[in-house]
This record gives sequence, C-alpha cells and structure tokens, in this order.
Amino acid sequence: MTGNPRQTERNRKMKRPLYPLLLLALAAMLVTLAGAEIVLRVLGQPQFPKEHTAPTRFAFTDRGTRHAPFYLNMPGRITFRYDGNPRGYFDALNEVHHDVNPSGFRGPAVGPKEDGTFRMVFLGDSFTFGEGVHNHDAYPEVTARLLRRGGRRVDACNLGVGGYNTSQEADIFKLFGFDMDPDVVVLGYTLNDAEFPLFRTDPATDKPLRRAREAHIQAEGAPARPPASALCRLRLAQAIWKTHRERRLSKQTVEYYLSLHAPSSAGRLASERALQEIISACRERGVPCIVVMFPVLYKLTRDYPFETIHENIGKVVREAGGHYIDLLPALEGQDARTLIVHPTDQHPNEKVHAIAGRLVAEEIRRMRCLQAGRSD
Repeated sequence: MTGNPRQTERNRKMKRPLYPLLLLALAAMLVTLAGAEIVLRVLGQPQFPKEHTAPTRFAFTDRGTRHAPFYLNMPGRITFRYDGNPRGYFDALNEVHHDVNPSGFRGPAVGPKEDGTFRMVFLGDSFTFGEGVHNHDAYPEVTARLLRRGGRRVDACNLGVGGYNTSQEADIFKLFGFDMDPDVVVLGYTLNDAEFPLFRTDPATDKPLRRAREAHIQAEGAPARPPASALCRLRLAQAIWKTHRERRLSKQTVEYYLSLHAPSSAGRLASERALQEIISACRERGVPCIVVMFPVLYKLTRDYPFETIHENIGKVVREAGGHYIDLLPALEGQDARTLIVHPTDQHPNEKVHAIAGRLVAEEIRRMRCLQAGRSD
C-alpha cells in the first residue's frame, strides 16, 4: 500500500536539519548589530559629556541663623566651563559667568531704594540665582526688564543662593529682605526645597561639611561613564548601558521626590511652615508675595509624576494669602532636554527663565501693585 506522496514530501522537508536556518538567522542578527555599531560611530553616539568645572561658589559667615552653618554666594565672578556648547548659548570658551556683588548676591550691589522705584526681592535656590544662565537671562532680571517697558523704574534684588531650602530662604529674607524695602516678594520653589540644609557642622572639626544632595538618587557619585571593559568598547554596548542607567536614575528620582513630599515627611512640613512664615511676614507689611513653582524637567506630559505635589504647594500658598504661579502648564508638552542648561546640568535654561519672568510680570500687572508701589 502506497502512502500519500504530498504527505511524504512534507515529512521529508520537516526532517531537514535546522542549523542552516539558525546560521542564517545568526548571520542576519550580526549584520544588523554591525550596522547599528557603524551608524552609532558615524553619528558620534552615545556621548558622555563631563560635568562643568567646579569653582568655589559659597562663602561662609559667622552671622547667626537657625540653620547654621550660614553661607552666601562667593563675591566676585563665578565661572562655569562646560565641555561643549550644544545650544550655542555659552561663550567662545563654553563658559557662563555669574557676577556676585559684595553682599553675596547675584547682580549689582543693592543700595537704598530711590524714590519712584518699584523694587522686587527674589528668594530661592540655584534656580532663582540662575545657575548656568547669563546674568541678564535669570528670571528676576527678565521680570524687571519686562516691567520697565511701561516706563516705570524697576529693580530686582536676587537673593537666590544655591542649595538653599525654604527654611534658609526664610532666614535670609529676615536678615536682608525687608531692609531692601520691597514692593513685592517673589519666591522660586523647587521640589528639593523640602530637603535638609546642604551643609552641616562637622562635630570633629567644627567646620562646614557638605552632604550629598538628593542622597537617595545615584545621579551624583554614580559612574557617569560605562565600565572600562572590552565589551563596552562597542558603541552599541555603551548605548545600552546609558539607556539602562538613565531609566534607573529616573525611577530613583521619582521615588525620592515622592518620598520627600510624603504627608509625614519632616522636610515637607518644615518647608510648608517656612512658606507660611514668609507669606505671613509679607502680609503684615502689606507686601504681596508670589511663589513660583519650578517643575522637575522630566516627562512634561499628562504623565508628569509630581502634579499632586504642585497642587499641594499651591494650596499652602493660597491659604496663607500668597499668589501662586505653576510653570508646569506653560512647559507641558515640551521636550525637557531642550529646557536644561547642558546634558550634565539639569538647571532650567534661558527658555524656562524667560517664561518664568513673563508670568511673574503678568501677575504683578494683574495685581496692580506696580502702580501702587510705594515711592517714599
């Protein structure tokens, strides 16, 4: 009895060895990987830029506050040099200069307020100081420049100091702010304002000791370049390593800020008390207080992970009698990579400062405190 010829042929084909197909698939995969490696090399990717130079930035003083050790910006010129100029913003040496007056604040020395001048006092950390942007691009200066278009004399006193939290901003406001006779106070708020102070006193030496910022995030101290192994000489391996690292750091960043602003967080509670303290002190003197919320420049979409924190800060500000500006809606939908100073410097660049300055100027005009500013 003869079997079905077609079935016999199918059985014969199924019994063919698989290794030629496997070899073909392996060859195709190798060609694809080799092509990817060539493309990455031609494009010069991935890149691993170096951190900017680290000049001396802070000067410690003996002036007492509740949050010792007390420091201000180092008077003179603080220069950052970057290893590239991807946006064409830095000067010919890839540098940005930050000019600090003898009092330890960015900008020209602050004297007595002249008659007819509308004066703004800005509080905050490195975002308000304007780290990584030119003097005229920091949002306090942008705000003043916009308000001068109405013909009014306007000046901006930038009391921003890198690494400050809200409690330290309250201290510096008491020490310097009201002596400047402000017509309005503007406080720039960032999510790390709920952290503990940047410096503590070393009990062994009685000298200031810097702690790691955002210690639960492996951004500082974690290797920024792949290991020196034979495999990581391949651009493709470097790209995979970089992608994995960035995803890990993003996850850690989200978890850290959410924990920092958890309902029972000591840092959050201290920050909220300091906000209320600043706004209350302004209200007692009849001076409006505006709080500007800077978002974390990450996932500026409807999936932004910190929107609840923004809403809570806004509630605290409004209940205390302050005015609240959230920059998130104005930045939503933009690519966060286009809004930072440099791939190694996550501070907001001049684009964000321009938006912040415009919104603050609009709020001041809306409140009509520019026309009502004291001239005595």
